[in-house]
Amino acid sequence: MKTELRLKGLKILKIGGAVITDKSPGVFDRAKMDTIERIAKEVATNPSGLILIHGVGSFGHPYVEKYGLKNGRWNVKGVAETHLACEKLCCMVCSVLAKEGLNPAPIHPFTSFRIGNRLEFDANFIAELVNDGFVPVLHGDMVRSFDGYAVLSGDRIAAELAKTFGAEKLGFASDTAIVVDGRIVEEVNNDNVSLVLKKLEKETGKSDVTGGMRGKVLSVLEIARQSEVFIFSGLEPGNVAKFLAGEKVGTKIRLWK
Repeated sequence: MKTELRLKGLKILKIGGAVITDKSPGVFDRAKMDTIERIAKEVATNPSGLILIHGVGSFGHPYVEKYGLKNGRWNVKGVAETHLACEKLCCMVCSVLAKEGLNPAPIHPFTSFRIGNRLEFDANFIAELVNDGFVPVLHGDMVRSFDGYAVLSGDRIAAELAKTFGAEKLGFASDTAIVVDGRIVEEVNNDNVSLVLKKLEKETGKSDVTGGMRGKVLSVLEIARQSEVFIFSGLEPGNVAKFLAGEKVGTKIRLWK
C-alpha cells in the first residue's frame, strides 16, 4: 500500500555542520560532542512528527576539498573516504539520540539517493518511518549522479523533503541566524530578499563547499511559499526546543506568490 506523502504537522530540522563539528581550516573528523548531546536533549522534548538532517562539517567538507570532488570531478577513493566519514558522524549523532530515549533511523544518502533530473529517493519509506514513530536521520553525503558522484548537501535534502511531504515547519539550526550589516534579519520576504542575497554574497569565513548562508537561503525560497522556514543559531541553548515547540526563533523566511 502506498503511504500518503503529505505528513500532517511534519517538522523538518536541519542541524548545521558548523554547529556539531569543528570546521576550522585543516581540521578533519572533529565532533562537538557536548553540543550534540545538548541538542539531543532538546530534540527529546518534542520529537513527534520529526525528520532530522545534519550537516557533516569537518567529516565531509575537508575530504571534498582534498580530493577535488566538486563540479563533477570524482575518484573512487575520495568518494569512499568522504562517505565513510559522513556515515561515522551520523552514527555518532544517532547514538546520542538513542541515549535520550529517541528512536533514530539513520538513512545514508550514498546508498539511497541519486541526483538525476531531480533528486531521487524512496519517499514512501521515509514517510513510513515517521508514521511508525521513528526519527529519520539523514546527512550530507556523496551520491550517485548523472555521470558519476556528486556532493549532496543537507540543505538540499531538507528542502526536497519539505517540498515532498508538505512540511509544516522547516528549521535550520545554523551557527547563526541571517545577519546583515551586523544585525539579525528578523524576516526575509518578497520586499527584501534580493537585498539580503546580495549582502550575503559578500560573506567570507569558514570553509563550506555547499554555498554557506546564501546557498541555504536560495535552497529554501520555493519552500518558503508553502512552509514556515526559520534559520536560527543552533549554538544558543534552547533554540532547537523553541523551534520544535512552534515558537518563532531567529530569522523567518516568508514569501508570497
